[in-house]
Amino acid sequence: MNRAFTLIELIAVIVITAIISAVALPSLGMISNARSVGAAQTLAAHLEYARELAFNTGLRAWVVLDVNNDTAATFANAEGTETFAQATPATDPRSGLPMTLSLNTGDYVGVTITSAVIAGGTTVGFDWLGTPIDTAEQPLLADGVITLSGGPKVFIHAVTGDIRVQ
Repeated sequence: MNRAFTLIELIAVIVITAIISAVALPSLGMISNARSVGAAQTLAAHLEYARELAFNTGLRAWVVLDVNNDTAATFANAEGTETFAQATPATDPRSGLPMTLSLNTGDYVGVTITSAVIAGGTTVGFDWLGTPIDTAEQPLLADGVITLSGGPKVFIHAVTGDIRVQ
């Protein structure tokens, strides 16, 4: 005796598969959005760290964005130095490694820096008051905006140094 599936059984399997696909596919799009938002929040945390480092040490700290390589590196000045050119890589207090955020890899695969507008450049510093400055050590005249793929933006308020994600 040969066993086979009936037409009704095959149609039932196809209908169930279609229902599961209709529910699962929108969730896949949400994963990409969650990655972009998570990357924006992590980038904001790096900026906050640099701001707090400058505020707590009384020395300048910097975040350099590389739009081509989708990275953000944190630098800090040592005692007796003030300019961006004299800054050296800041160390991540948890790992002891240079404090660098790499996008478009690992947890943030598919997320890139689409633009960074900070006083006409891609570097922002913070002075001992937490005020954002450009590489010429001048206070920012306009808010800095960093846009990531997927739409999230990180704003750096020119006057207060407040950092927020939208």
